[in-house]
Amino acid sequence: MSAITSKNIFMSSLLVLGNVLGVGVLALPIAAGLGGFIPAVIGIFGVWLIMLFSAWLIVYRMEGSQHHDMPSFYKRELGVSAKWLAIACNLIILYGVLVAYVSGISTMVSSLFTVLASHKHIIMFIYFCIGVSLIAFGIKILKKSILFVISVIWISFFIMIATSFGHFHGSYLAYSSWECLPACLPLAISAFHFHNIIPTVSKSLDFDKKATCKAILVGVTMGLIINLTWIIVALATIPETGKGIDTIVFANVHSLTANVPLSHILHNKVFTVFGLIFGIFAVTSSFMTNGAGLWGYIDDLLFTYFKKNNPVLVAAVSFLPVIIVAFVYPAIFLTALSIVGGIGEDILFGILPSIIILKISKNYPKYSKILNLVGIYMLVVSAFILIYVIYQKLISSR
Repeated sequence: MSAITSKNIFMSSLLVLGNVLGVGVLALPIAAGLGGFIPAVIGIFGVWLIMLFSAWLIVYRMEGSQHHDMPSFYKRELGVSAKWLAIACNLIILYGVLVAYVSGISTMVSSLFTVLASHKHIIMFIYFCIGVSLIAFGIKILKKSILFVISVIWISFFIMIATSFGHFHGSYLAYSSWECLPACLPLAISAFHFHNIIPTVSKSLDFDKKATCKAILVGVTMGLIINLTWIIVALATIPETGKGIDTIVFANVHSLTANVPLSHILHNKVFTVFGLIFGIFAVTSSFMTNGAGLWGYIDDLLFTYFKKNNPVLVAAVSFLPVIIVAFVYPAIFLTALSIVGGIGEDILFGILPSIIILKISKNYPKYSKILNLVGIYMLVVSAFILIYVIYQKLISSR
């Protein structure tokens, strides 16, 4: 095994950062803004800890192989019931993010260009067709050009931040509404979800567990700093309420990405262009990778449990529900991400890992107290987020 250098760790940490710096950052400031800056910082940091602890757990408990899937991991750790729960959560995550991406792109484009405001469903359908076509024919191209795609996403995002200080109002950051704090928690989980690339990071560091944990810490910490910087910019620019449409409350009600009200307020073409580039590249790359993951997941489920091996059936089961839900609920972007983060990812990377930590704590007498504290913290916060999201969805459906 070759020696792991600091450079190796840092380069691997960029894989984590690349997953953290995705489309979730466009949704997070709107949800965070409902509670205000200080509550948002505390809530986001609390979620960041949960996602970091669960990632470390996976690193230390997973087998030393690139081939790793969450259902098998939880079956080994907690039994068959946990495996099926993980399968259900994976389906919620994969279907949910695809619905969110289709809805988010159409809402963003139609909101930035008023001439297209009445054509949201057309934009949605065109983007959906392009996305599915790219999954079918372009996933190999994406893998070969992933460094270019990530570079475009990063550069666009940093240009967005650099051009956002024209209407900075520090007084906006003084607003707080602690009762609205829970609204940002499920979106924060989505923003810090990178666990699917843990096997890749581990392999890049020769399956050295300590080095992998260091890379994850560095990468997710950089993601935390960037997300908080972006939230400061957004919340210090977009007013909470007001007569106009470019407010936090309006953006939340209409499920807008953060770059839409910022573009209207800043009147900066550079920001608008790079905000659109960031959104399209971040959403499309995620749509392709998650769509390919859903295709493979459905293909495996249909063959394993129903003995079906029909590509047309796999495509229909994978993608028809996505466009149907998006058409019926065109403004579902923030809601879909909330369900993904607050139910699917919360159970998969909050509740189940906390149970494992509590279960194995007795095997490490020297660290049992700290492991129990970590496990209890993760379980309580994750259970609260799950209950909150389910309650909110039940209330809104009445």
